[in-house]
Amino acid sequence: MDKMKELVDRLNECRDAYYNKNESLISDQDYDALFDELAALEQQTGIVYANSPTATVGYAVVSKLQKVAHNHPLLSLGKTTDIGEFSAYFEGKPLSLMGKMDGLTASLLYRDGVLISAESRGNGEVGEDITHNARTFVNLPQRIPFAGELILDGECIITYPAFREIIRREETEYKNPRNLVSGTVRQLDSKIAARRNVRFIAWKLHRAVDESGNPLPQVGTYSESFAFLSSLGFEVVPHRYLSNQFETEQERQDTLSREMEDLQQECAALGYPIDGLVGAFDDVAYGISLGSTGHHPKHSLAFKFYQDRNETVLRQIEWSTNRTGQVNPVAIFDPVEIDGTTVSRASLNNVSIIKELELGLGDTITVIKANQIIPMVTDNLTRSGSYIFPTHCGSCGKELELRNDNGREMLYCVNPDCPAIRLDRITYFVSRDAMNIMGLSQERLNALIDRGFVRDFADIYHLSEHREELEELERFGKDSVKNMLDSIEESRNCRLANVLTAIGIPNIGKNNAKLLAAHCFAAKRGDPLETFLELAQEDFDWTVLDGFGQVMSTGINRFVQENRQRIQPLVKLLNIADETPDENASAGLAGQSFCITGKLNHFPNRDALVEQIEKLGGKVVSGVSAKTNFLITNDKDSGSSKNQKAAKFGTKIISEEEFIALCGEP
Repeated sequence: MDKMKELVDRLNECRDAYYNKNESLISDQDYDALFDELAALEQQTGIVYANSPTATVGYAVVSKLQKVAHNHPLLSLGKTTDIGEFSAYFEGKPLSLMGKMDGLTASLLYRDGVLISAESRGNGEVGEDITHNARTFVNLPQRIPFAGELILDGECIITYPAFREIIRREETEYKNPRNLVSGTVRQLDSKIAARRNVRFIAWKLHRAVDESGNPLPQVGTYSESFAFLSSLGFEVVPHRYLSNQFETEQERQDTLSREMEDLQQECAALGYPIDGLVGAFDDVAYGISLGSTGHHPKHSLAFKFYQDRNETVLRQIEWSTNRTGQVNPVAIFDPVEIDGTTVSRASLNNVSIIKELELGLGDTITVIKANQIIPMVTDNLTRSGSYIFPTHCGSCGKELELRNDNGREMLYCVNPDCPAIRLDRITYFVSRDAMNIMGLSQERLNALIDRGFVRDFADIYHLSEHREELEELERFGKDSVKNMLDSIEESRNCRLANVLTAIGIPNIGKNNAKLLAAHCFAAKRGDPLETFLELAQEDFDWTVLDGFGQVMSTGINRFVQENRQRIQPLVKLLNIADETPDENASAGLAGQSFCITGKLNHFPNRDALVEQIEKLGGKVVSGVSAKTNFLITNDKDSGSSKNQKAAKFGTKIISEEEFIALCGEP
């Protein structure tokens, strides 16, 4: 389906250029080849999207929207803003967590694979017939490979990027995507909906019966129904599965909180307007058995983590430079009270967001606390677009460079001697997951840098030469200096993975550093750190490692080539332990890669399981890919993204118990 969507987008791009701009992006022969490929895929899958060039969209104009009685009630949900109450509501049972889409609720009916009708929610019992507009939704399949009857509920939305483009293009007065999509879907002329890129996001399968009227047995849970709807070509709501395998309620709440934050970030990255999250008992039959009140069903509960959007005035945008040279913007605004705390700052993440919000100092903006934790600027009511971006680094004064990082514009300081970059870089080098040097806080490092004792990584290992001077510094003292120097000496005896983590290669965390280290030892060129530097200097293709893409591979080599001078001295200063694989040990796991997900029942923590895998000659990766051999999970039937990827790539899914049987006790 991803390939089909890619072909639809490319063909429509070419059509738009040809018919509206008098431009030919590709030859007629290439266009026909892409068209035929799309048509073949549609024939093979039985899925045809509304905006496919193979489908002739017949725009319709109706005299009025007809009132229709729903075949099932579309009730509102009960709500809470307390995570403890939210977690306790589900009685420790497995639940599906999904984004609470902020648009226009609708219900769709398909028979024998064809879209028959679409109805707006209305008052929950009676809505309006919006079928003529639904046929133009850009991501909604008009035909699906299902012979039977299908009823699903979901949300008509307009993404934030599309909303901003429509506001610019049409100069409408809508204040947010929710109001715009509501006005759009209720238009009498479907051409309006067609040009506004309305999307339908499915969040519930209400009914699925085969040609004989028998319910499908494979959709008894929300997780299964999401997978089923995706297989038919529907775009389903971003979701997570939470099992019942928790020892304490606090552990469940902590996991739930992490999943909620992760889900909210996913929705933000997709540009989806949401006003909270929804939890539902994953077992559909159990949820239905709970019944409903006159207002809401009991199978689900909404968590409203957005309180009222608070209006305030943007006063300044501060920029700070991190260890990679990335310069990050933070909005400074008049203080507002949100959820009992005073907020006056919020991250803006990148240049693109500032441009999309058309910010200017003095603009009236709206601020929320996402998940009751993270301050976020959600809208700009003024949209002056007058903000002038900095051209020079606020720390070193050197000119900044504008780069495109995965579709987002970012500012970078490219001065390797920038004080801000140096401080953040060295702070990361000594951190726990890196070289684990105790006694070197950022405050202390700043003092050492200011006095010229430390300029880069290697200087840390020469601090003992300045012992007397260090003891005289404020807030150091003889005992603390001794402890600090002892910790520095201990760190000389280290693992290559810790060093590769410490030097701060973009996108390389602990697990990926271990894979790099294993490859360098296997290469047997001599000193393992020197081996790594040489391979990167030679533009080695790191995509041979599990989970390493081309962007990551290129980034590793570029980083080393730009920073080798500061890394090279470490070769003679560190005693890196020999981790050359024992060819006679653990032949069963040699070369095998494992991904771990979910709660563990036998190993005390994930690090212990990782250590066991690596001790036996295997390697651990952070995500499932075509190169991954095993996914370890105690919830093999979950509809999680990692389980779905494992099924897609043929990765073997095993439980913790099966791993122990395969490899030995923890």
